[in-house]
Amino acid sequence: MARAVSVSLQKGGVGKTTIAINLADALAARGNEVLLVDLDQQGNATEGVGKKELYETDGPHVGDVLTEDDPVDVREIIHDRGEFDLLPAHVDLDDIEDRIRNSTFGILWVRRRIVEPLLGDEYDYIVIDSPPSLGPLSDASLIGAGNLIVPLLMSEPSVSGFERMVEQQVRPIRNEVDLDILAIVPNDLSGNNEERRIIDDLEASPFAQYLPAFARSEGFGESPGPGIRHRIAFSRAWRDGKTLREYDADSDMLERLDQLAQVVENGGTDA
Repeated sequence: MARAVSVSLQKGGVGKTTIAINLADALAARGNEVLLVDLDQQGNATEGVGKKELYETDGPHVGDVLTEDDPVDVREIIHDRGEFDLLPAHVDLDDIEDRIRNSTFGILWVRRRIVEPLLGDEYDYIVIDSPPSLGPLSDASLIGAGNLIVPLLMSEPSVSGFERMVEQQVRPIRNEVDLDILAIVPNDLSGNNEERRIIDDLEASPFAQYLPAFARSEGFGESPGPGIRHRIAFSRAWRDGKTLREYDADSDMLERLDQLAQVVENGGTDA
């Protein structure tokens, strides 16, 4: 089943872009047609796949799609990235967010202008790297995708950011449209006691159903441990404009990313 998914958390520094890039890559490696959409104003996903120059392009860009005035066909701004395609971010995304805020149906533009024209016919999966803050562009991303992946550091600030997101964004959106949490992904783990405590707390909470099998506490007794582990190769791959698979084809985290791709294909965890 074709599916769009937003990778989102209203807290920066949690590895959101890393998950989005490598989830798109993992889905493509499983034989799917995949589009990575960068809607983060910082353009980190665009830079992280080696297309930094597109962030300040003078040609048609995402702002020409998300507009009331004679919008450009989204296909005109999609770029071939090899295993998957890219719809890059643009330096004007802050202005575009204001445009969404001030337009009656702006909150639906991501769904109507990007997801609906492409999903199913041209792409099996659309992965959206969403803004790391509350606002109309983030809302439009979640509404457009209808599915959510939440990357979390195993720290109190990160968990608090998730709780705020659920209260201030996910639940209000669910009052209007369908929005499914597909997975909570513990990210950048190194194996300390605080991480164990927070995973235990998540497993005892109503959110336990969203933890993939590879992220559960029983993994602490095994190597390499639960979740997406801290690997310097992630940051080095981003620096070089590559996915983890392209940078280090032998990384032990590729299997975890493949399992996350299976969660997206299945429409959620098995819990």
